[in-house]
Amino acid sequence: MALNTHEIRLGDRKHAFRYPKAEEAMILSLLEGRDYPLAKTRLDGDSPVILDIGSNCGAAALYFKSHFPDARVICYEPSASTYKLLSANVGTIDGIETHPCGIWNQEGTHRLHHAPGGHSGSSTLLPWHGWPDDLGGEDITTKKLSNEIRRLELTSVDLLKVDAESAEPEILHEVLTNAPDVPIQNIFVEYHAIAVRKYLSEELRPKYDVHLCSVSSDRQGTLLFVLKNQSH
Repeated sequence: MALNTHEIRLGDRKHAFRYPKAEEAMILSLLEGRDYPLAKTRLDGDSPVILDIGSNCGAAALYFKSHFPDARVICYEPSASTYKLLSANVGTIDGIETHPCGIWNQEGTHRLHHAPGGHSGSSTLLPWHGWPDDLGGEDITTKKLSNEIRRLELTSVDLLKVDAESAEPEILHEVLTNAPDVPIQNIFVEYHAIAVRKYLSEELRPKYDVHLCSVSSDRQGTLLFVLKNQSH
C-alpha cells in the first residue's frame, strides 16, 4: 500500500502523519475541517474527552488533538493492518489512546468485510446489497460503546465521532439507550444513505440540535448533533 506523508502541527512541534495515497482526498478533507467543523460544536473547557469510533489511520484523532492539545482522545479501529498504521501515527502522542476493536451493538467476534479498492476506511460489518463477495475480510472483536464508557469510568463525553461504514445507527441507538445517564455533548456521524440521514435526524432531534456539515455524494455526508441546553 503506497503511503503519503503530511505534517500536522501539534503544539510547538510538527508531527509526521502517514496515510494511504489512494485516500488522499478524504484525508485532506478531514484535516482541513470540512467533515468535522468544530466551530459548530458546543465544547466547554480545553481538555475535552473525545471518542473516535472508526479511527482509520488517525486523521480525525490528530485533527481534534491539533485544536485541543489537552484533549483525551480514545480511538477504536478494528482492522489489524489499519490499526498498525494508526498506532504508528498516534501511539507516541500523550493524550491519545488506541484500542484494536470495533464498536457495534453486539459484542463478540464478527466479520469485517474488506472494501473495493482496498480502502482502509471503507471496510464494513454491514455490506450493502451487491457488495462483492470476493474481496476478503477479517474476523474482529466488537464491543458495545455503553460498556466501554463504563469501563473507562466516563461520566460525560464531550465529543463522539462515529464513522463505522453503515453501522452508525446501531452504535448510536445502543449507547443512547444503554448509557442514558452519560451525556454526550456533541456527536459527529457519517451517514451512508439519505434514509439514514433522515432517520438519525428524526431520532435525535428531540434532544439534539441537528446540523448538516458536509455532503460528499448523493448518499453520503456528515451530521453534527449538539445536545440542547437541558435547562430550557
